[in-house]
Amino acid sequence: MKRMMLVSLALAMIPAAVVWAGALLLEVGKPEANPEAKGLNALLVARTTACHDPSKSKVTASLVRFDGGELRRTPLKVAALQTPGNFAILGAAPAGSVIDLSVTNPEYQNYQPRVLIRADSHGLQWSGIRRFFNTPPTDSDLKSIFGESD
Repeated sequence: MKRMMLVSLALAMIPAAVVWAGALLLEVGKPEANPEAKGLNALLVARTTACHDPSKSKVTASLVRFDGGELRRTPLKVAALQTPGNFAILGAAPAGSVIDLSVTNPEYQNYQPRVLIRADSHGLQWSGIRRFFNTPPTDSDLKSIFGESD
């Protein structure tokens, strides 16, 4: 009986492992950990993981500010680094802004993971990163990061 339960549990976990193994993920990190990004004075580093071909990934970044009751977006420059799937995000993040990052890859069609990182007077708030996997953040999600409500 115990063996049958273990086998059933193992078989139930296979679909989850297969889905996770083929995932398109967006990771972010400090530029100090990457000499190339540090040399570009990057704000942060974005790294994509894609099972098939991470070099086909494209990262976009915007600076979002809450101004006069409206969300305002300004595109940030994204530079591909030598390692496929790694990108330097260039620009500045003033206190009270949010960096909105997203990744696309043709192998994953409409799937577009996103990451939101808030900046305060001490820099980027690494502990407060918010991730969105299958649905993009709404204006309400962004406003909640700014401490505003609808």
